[in-house]
Parts: sequence; C-alpha cells; structure tokens
Amino acid sequence: MRRSNRGFTLIEIMIVIAIVGIVITIGYPSLSEYMKKGRRTEIAGLLSEQAQILERHYSKANVYTNATGLSGGNDFYNIDRALEDQRFTLTAVRKSGSSMATDKCGDFTIDNTGKRGNPNSAAGVTPKDCWGR
Repeated sequence: MRRSNRGFTLIEIMIVIAIVGIVITIGYPSLSEYMKKGRRTEIAGLLSEQAQILERHYSKANVYTNATGLSGGNDFYNIDRALEDQRFTLTAVRKSGSSMATDKCGDFTIDNTGKRGNPNSAAGVTPKDCWGR
C-alpha cells in the first residue's frame, strides 16, 4: 500500500499553535525584563558619567554650577539636574509612554556624595537591585 503525503491535519496545526502560544506566554515576560534591565544599566551608566563630568568641573572651578557637556537623558529617561555651588543631585525620571514608565525601579538619583537611590520604586526594591551594585 502506498500512502501519499497530503500535508498537515488540522489537529497537528492546532497542536503547533498551542505549543507556540505557551512558549510565547512563558518567554515574553523574561524577554521584557531582560530589555528593562539593559535600559536600567544604560541610565545608571549615563548618570555616573554625568556625575564624573560634574566632579571634573568642580575640581577646576570649585563649584558644580555652570558645568557644560551634560546630557538631557535618553529615549526612556529625562535627566533633571539640581546644581548648587557645593552640591548636586541628578535625577533620571522615566518618560511617560515609554516601556520604562511602569518599571519596578522607578526613577534614578545620584548626588555629589555618590549616594544612589530609586525614588518611586516598587515596595521591596533596593538601589542595589536597580543599580546592579
């Protein structure tokens, strides 16, 4: 007897669709968190870089004000600066409508003493969780 190949049956196609759906359901949250972690690392690095620029300016001018070369942020965060003569605070505020708007780490702050924080973060989240140190 010869058996001819006529393609896939409806049951086989439905099984494949169900398996793909399960894989996507399980994998998407992990992928989403992986992307957010990369964006957190990016903004933490940018804030640290901006703090270094301010420290270099302070070592030359003995004040933090009037520093040049500071960034306004990236696609996901705006950087707000509170500059005084003898201290500064940089705050990366999440942009509304971006994928980071509801991130568990909230916003990022760093000051002239090197203190890092995450205002508006979810309960139980520590700066170490968000800054990676």
